[in-house]
Amino acid sequence: MLQAPIPLESPRHVALIMDGNRRWARTHRLPVVEGYRRGVTALRAAVRGALATGVGRITVYGFSTENWRRSSHEVDLIMSLCAACARSEKPGLAKQGVRVEVIGDLDAFAFPARAAVRDLVRATEHNSRLTLTLALNYSGRAEIVRAVRAIARNVAAGTLAPDDIDEQLLSAHMYAPHAPDPDLLIRTGGDFRVSNFLLYQLAYTELLTLPLMWPDFTEEHFAEAIAEFTQRQRRFGG
Repeated sequence: MLQAPIPLESPRHVALIMDGNRRWARTHRLPVVEGYRRGVTALRAAVRGALATGVGRITVYGFSTENWRRSSHEVDLIMSLCAACARSEKPGLAKQGVRVEVIGDLDAFAFPARAAVRDLVRATEHNSRLTLTLALNYSGRAEIVRAVRAIARNVAAGTLAPDDIDEQLLSAHMYAPHAPDPDLLIRTGGDFRVSNFLLYQLAYTELLTLPLMWPDFTEEHFAEAIAEFTQRQRRFGG
């Protein structure tokens, strides 16, 4: 007899691919920057949703390494918005007890954005109610390559034997080795792909794709996603 599915507890870690900002703007006949601005509002809603449902960590795909291929005008808009939002959101995030972390190569960002984000990280580093991880200039493949290179240097230096390399060691060389793997990935925009996001960490993550564009994402959508997650059964290959 098959065992009945056991409802899951709320996820500890939720990853979010915030897709659809530009499509939302085009649909509403608005400049692209308005889609990104509304996307910031949606991110605030996701943070509130995480706090309300007791999720301890959310990781959001803010800017991928592939996004540099967009027009220089659009990239400049994103950099300016990133700097402005990092400054404006700092008081609210601090008041809510949100700690901000960053994964990715932030050094490539324009100075105002880079400085504002790092100031936000410093200002919230002692908060513990929720961790908001921003994936900025991030690539899942690049993260794995970065980890492998660090391990290879240790092998070449004679401080590590090849037979000592295992999953735990590789995980320890990722951007956020202290973070648990995501339990749930929510993607808006209706597409069914992970787009080079957390490739190593998503091995057994539950996936949920929503047809709505990211600017339309609300706190209620977050709660509904958590409710659906709790009805699933995770087997981890067993």
